[in-house]
Amino acid sequence: LFINKRSSALAAPEECDILCRQKRYDNYMDSQYDEGNNLPPAQPIPAVTNKITYVVQMIIDIGAKRDNINAGYLRFGLYGDDAPMSVKQMLFFLTKGITSMDQETLEDRLEVEYMPVSMSNGSAQTISPGTGIVFGVPSQSKAYAENKGLRTAGPNFIPQNKPVPTLEGEKFPRPHSCAGLISIPSRGIGYDSSSSSLDEIYSSAFTITDAPLPELDKPSATKKSAQQQPPTHRVIGQIIDNESMQFLERLATLPVQKKLGKGGSSGPPLLKVRVRDVDVQKVK
Repeated sequence: LFINKRSSALAAPEECDILCRQKRYDNYMDSQYDEGNNLPPAQPIPAVTNKITYVVQMIIDIGAKRDNINAGYLRFGLYGDDAPMSVKQMLFFLTKGITSMDQETLEDRLEVEYMPVSMSNGSAQTISPGTGIVFGVPSQSKAYAENKGLRTAGPNFIPQNKPVPTLEGEKFPRPHSCAGLISIPSRGIGYDSSSSSLDEIYSSAFTITDAPLPELDKPSATKKSAQQQPPTHRVIGQIIDNESMQFLERLATLPVQKKLGKGGSSGPPLLKVRVRDVDVQKVK
């Protein structure tokens, strides 16, 4: 007996797990961006106001597929002369990874398993259209387990702590005045997470602005004597080409998990937006 599920009121709703949703969304992405059609309009490239000393290219995958249709790149320059310590920390995070464990921690444990925290295990954590996209590593233990091919990290795994010293004394090269700027917490990467878990402190490592964000140039509202406090974030670079601005706009318009967000249109991306590869070139 053939039953048309569309016309049968008794038909059970079709179940769809995460892999099913990934396939559906990949098909949606294919139809939306086939041959460059229907791309959201890109905003202008930020004016170059500071010397660019490094050029970074991040290749990013959207969804389960790893192909050129559902992937793109963000190419941005970093202001190594104006914010040398911040840029150095960012370069470590993008490539080799940050290792901030102290020797005492290592000596207190007979068996210690750890891994530098880097963007090679990172992804887009929050998409906020008209605000920015936050990138980071949501869980160091899960990143370690995935890297080692394990189900869990195990009891001997120790996550990296926040890097020291902090970068509060470094100057602020430019304000958050437009889309396409690269911003990190003023104290350094690892100091912007709202989580109290050490495992998750790198979940909000850096932000790429999707609009002017003057609130990031203000001191923290939770601290006393706010007038004497530095801004909460520091711009350390900018996107440098139209293709990257186009892809930034594409990322900013992806569907989000609104129930997990803070309300409105912001939240984690519906499917993973993962960094596939990072390349860094020093400008001569």
